[in-house]
Parts: sequence; structure tokens; C-alpha cells
Amino acid sequence: MFRKSLCAISAFTKACGSVHYRSLYSASALGIEGYEAYREKTRTQHLHNVDNFKRKMRDFVSGSSTNMIFTEDLKNIIHLIDNTPEDKQLLKDTVLRYNQQGKELRFGNYVFGPVIMRACHHLGDADLALDLFKSAGADGFFEQLTSYQILGDMLYEKGRYQDVRELFDAIKSHQIQGGRFPKHCITLTFAACYKENTADSFKYAMDLWKELNSVGHVPMRKATAFAAALALNNDRPEIAIEILGTIAKGNYVTVRQLKTVALCALNRLEDVVPIFRSVLEVKGPFEKQQTFCREVVQKVQEKVKEAKATNPSNTVQDLERMLEYLETNGQIVNETLDSILCSVIVSTAQRTDNKSNLADSYNTRGGRMQEQRNFRPTKKYQQIRPGLSEMN
Repeated sequence: MFRKSLCAISAFTKACGSVHYRSLYSASALGIEGYEAYREKTRTQHLHNVDNFKRKMRDFVSGSSTNMIFTEDLKNIIHLIDNTPEDKQLLKDTVLRYNQQGKELRFGNYVFGPVIMRACHHLGDADLALDLFKSAGADGFFEQLTSYQILGDMLYEKGRYQDVRELFDAIKSHQIQGGRFPKHCITLTFAACYKENTADSFKYAMDLWKELNSVGHVPMRKATAFAAALALNNDRPEIAIEILGTIAKGNYVTVRQLKTVALCALNRLEDVVPIFRSVLEVKGPFEKQQTFCREVVQKVQEKVKEAKATNPSNTVQDLERMLEYLETNGQIVNETLDSILCSVIVSTAQRTDNKSNLADSYNTRGGRMQEQRNFRPTKKYQQIRPGLSEMN
């Protein structure tokens, strides 16, 4: 099985007993770096008054207090809290108190949801984030796709894959910001299903894939790769082939390798030949050399050996020559397919319209970083994806 090969080498697959998790999105892509920068600025402004301010806010949120929590108060608390139980409780109490005061008292356009989630991400506390989401989320406090995305990334990082699925169900049922199938949340959900790798997660992922297909939604390539890899892990190479067939350009690093593994599982060596040939062909002096993972090459070698013993053919001879050339030409790498597939997404700047990316909410206006409802960039973003031709 494909999963056995991954388990033997990969350091990131939970099903293999690893306890090392990591985010799917980088701190920069989620806007965590922007939060941390403004956090430092806020601390500098309150230089010698941080403890007094926290003490005052604890008095304000006490049950007997009638003092109001203003927008500026909550903004400061979010950027001044430390990783202590007392400060986390203060954040929770301040958020709940502010939310209970009533929307009619809010005249600004500051959206707290994503900033609070970034604060929890910075603290590494998914439980706090989920607790806040459940307690204040019913009133629409976290009804932003970015809030869902950051929370989902935290849950994914902690290995809480079922919680990621439940979070996506909430997005679909609430149609957050007018959409049922936000692309980044879909990618995160397929990633969680792949990492969980259970019968339930496989069924959930395949049902989701069918639903997306029925409405004509095209997932990101990384999401498609996760779905195909999950099918392979569940001994359904034929499903993996069908899923990968939806990608127009099949020579991306994860796509061609997943397809190679699926074809080997189906004993379709003759269809592996054109994949190898496309990698070996040199189209220009500046083109990046394309590679295969050693574990994938070993699977092909095993199938070639079997075919040579039972039914030697020109296909077998061609593949033997190609495998030899890949080795001598340095086009076989020791990195696992799982680690490439689960590599961190470092940028989400793919838009050319006026809709924000995950990290766009931190922008400078009047010398202050704010979470705005409608951020309109002043310049077009170049359409790039992480890794270019080697995008996972």
C-alpha cells in the first residue's frame, strides 16, 4: 500500500505514530506576522502601563462592574496579553463582555474575529480559540472566512482533524460571506481528511469531492492532491486517477508522482512511460530540473521487476533505461512525497480583484494597523502560487 511507504519514511503523518504537527499555512499567509508587528507596537505605546491596564480591565469585566468595554480597550487587550492563564481568561472575559454590550453601541468598522484568532494562534492555544468561537460565535462575532481559516489551521496543527471537518460543516451551513465553498477552507479540510486517514474521513472527503463536482467548483491543486493521496491510502487508485484527471496540467510535482503511484497500483506501466519522458525531456537551459521522490521510483522499480519476470516487453526496457537516467542525472530526491504534499503554503496572494487574501486585513491607515471590513488594495497583486511549476 501507498500508506505503508509513507509511514516508513515520513515524519509528519499522524497515522504512523508521529507527534510532530505543523501548520498548513505559514504565519505570513495567515497574517500572524502582521499581528505580531502590531503587538510590539502596542506594547511600546503602553511601555510602563501594561500591568496597570490589565488590572483595570479585570475590574471592568468583573460581574459587579458597570463600566463599558470600548473598542480600543479590546484592541489593546488582544495585543497585550501574555501566554498565562490569567491573561487568557482576561481575553475571554473581555470578548464576552464586549459582545454582550450590544451592537448598537459599536460605531467603528473594526472586525475583531480574525485578530482574536491570530492572537490565539500566536499563543498556540487552539482550545482558547475554539472556546471563544463557540461562546461568541453565535452572535456573528467570528462570521468571517479568515476567522474560520485561522481557527482551522490551528486545529490542523494540533492534529484535531475531526474538528476541522466540523468547522467546515459550519461554514457550509452558515454560508459565511455568501459562499459555501471557500477555496482555502476546502484545501484545509482535504488536508485534515488526508492526515486523519480513517474510513470516516475518506468517506467525508469523497462526498465533499462529489458535492464540489456537482456544483462545478474547481478546488485548488493542493486540495486535489490531498484528495487523490487519501484515495491511494485507502487502496482506491482508480479514484485517485479520476481525481487527478481534473487537473489540466499534470506535470506538477505532486500530481505526476501521485499519478505514477496510482498507475503502478493498477499495473499500468505503459502509462508511466510518458510521465517519465516528460520529466526527462529538456525544453530549455533555464528550465528547472524536475524530480521524483525515491519512494515513488522504488515503487516503479518493483513493478518493473515483476513485469520483467513474467512478461518482458519494450515498455519494461524503456522504463529501465529511464530509471537509470533519472538516477545518474540526479533527478531522484530523498524527500518524501508526504512531506512535499504537506509543505506549508507560504503565500495566498493570487487575487487580482478587490477581495482580500488571508493576511490582507492588517493594513496601515493613519499609522495604525486595523482589521477592516472592506480592504481594497491600492495595487494589483501578481498572480503567483507557491513553488510555481513545483506547486504541491
